[in-house]
Amino acid sequence: MTPTITYLLAAYGLTFGLQNKAAFLRGKTRFTDALLKCSYCTGFHAGWITYLAAVPLEHSHLTRWSIVAALVWAFASSAFSYSVDTAVRRLETK
Repeated sequence: MTPTITYLLAAYGLTFGLQNKAAFLRGKTRFTDALLKCSYCTGFHAGWITYLAAVPLEHSHLTRWSIVAALVWAFASSAFSYSVDTAVRRLETK
């Protein structure tokens, strides 16, 4: 399995965990409740968190490229998380 697929699956796992298992985040603010209902939104934040976890420690200094890469990774994660979540919901209803 390629590292990209592994990291996207990790980001989806984080998205799923935040949306369905992190009860301590629910009911705090309207913003967090709205964020956790949206797999695209939660997937975006899970993406940059996964990117930061995946970057080797020796490359941890922020550069213009690393910020752009984190944003690209966040958007890729949000699209992947939304797609998988939509497919799973469709399978659950049939």
